[in-house]
Amino acid sequence: MKDPAFLKAMVQKIRARRVLEIGTGDGTSALAMAEMLPDDGTVLTCEINAGFAMLARKRLGRSPHGRKVEVLVGPALETLRNVTGPFDLIFIDADTRNYVRYYHRALELLAPNGILLMDNTQGMALGPVDPGQDPAIAAIQELARLTESDPRISAELMRVRDGVLVVNRMGEAAG
Repeated sequence: MKDPAFLKAMVQKIRARRVLEIGTGDGTSALAMAEMLPDDGTVLTCEINAGFAMLARKRLGRSPHGRKVEVLVGPALETLRNVTGPFDLIFIDADTRNYVRYYHRALELLAPNGILLMDNTQGMALGPVDPGQDPAIAAIQELARLTESDPRISAELMRVRDGVLVVNRMGEAAG
């Protein structure tokens, strides 16, 4: 997400102390969230690409808030096996083909009053697509079907950048 203002606002809104990010990229989002955390708050971020992880660590090293962030390198689905929750906020901005798998794991790690944010989900609003032609959009649409039928949660697609799906446990107010 190239507009960190939304993430900062969400961290503040829910008074997050512990954040999980899947898809570090250059560290911009992790640092933005860390800036809004209390001094003892933490961001755990997962990145598959060692080069991006190195770039993120450099960026984090230049900020006093960077000390709140831990970068884990490797495939997120493997890394997440060893991660324990709960997390107040989980932000997913990674390979969309795995969004359904990330969704399931994120719900296991999410605090009861936590919020799950899934970036790049505006494809939910498109008409049907051929999975062979666009597997990423097909995966996002599978996620849409799943979240619409999951009685444990409420989900709202926000028109932020490329779409952010805001997921709350049932009974919680949507972001």
